[in-house]
Amino acid sequence: MKSPGKRTLLAGGAVLAVVLMSTLTANAVPAPAPAIVQTAQAGTPWGDVIGTGVHGDGGELVFSGVKIDVEQLPGTTFGIMAGRRPAGGQVTAGVVANEFEGSDKAPGFHAVSGGINGYPSFGYYAGPAVKITAKVAGKSVTARQAPWSVDPNVVVFWFDSDADPLELAAFDASGKELPAGNTGVGHG
Repeated sequence: MKSPGKRTLLAGGAVLAVVLMSTLTANAVPAPAPAIVQTAQAGTPWGDVIGTGVHGDGGELVFSGVKIDVEQLPGTTFGIMAGRRPAGGQVTAGVVANEFEGSDKAPGFHAVSGGINGYPSFGYYAGPAVKITAKVAGKSVTARQAPWSVDPNVVVFWFDSDADPLELAAFDASGKELPAGNTGVGHG
């Protein structure tokens, strides 16, 4: 089983990016693993900001790409940031999820984040996905999604819940199931 992912935790403009590597045991308990710590300038949207129409504390829930340049992650050039945008204001960075192994644009799911710090479960799919489904809180649901303006072959998706998405599946326009990629769910 692949490890669930790495996450970058953000707090303002200049941030401490903590990239955690962990693996899952057979009973899904994270095993201790080393951490790579980088200081980075993060939280600046790369491409168009994706508005969700979901409003809460701090403004509208939004998603955007962010550039990633970490020596230990040579196949990773971007991540997806969940943030908030108050009416007429700047995007405030929240949580960034990024690929941690291999190419960030290999076909399939990448950077799937379970709900954290008031943000719903989200991630991205590399490929022609027009429909993404999962089991969330025991129910079959369809994710909301939007193409990333920098690369329309990258589809940002999110659920209306912070519960972990299980049994993720992506489908093309003809209804054919697409490659799964990394469906593991990370938690910060």
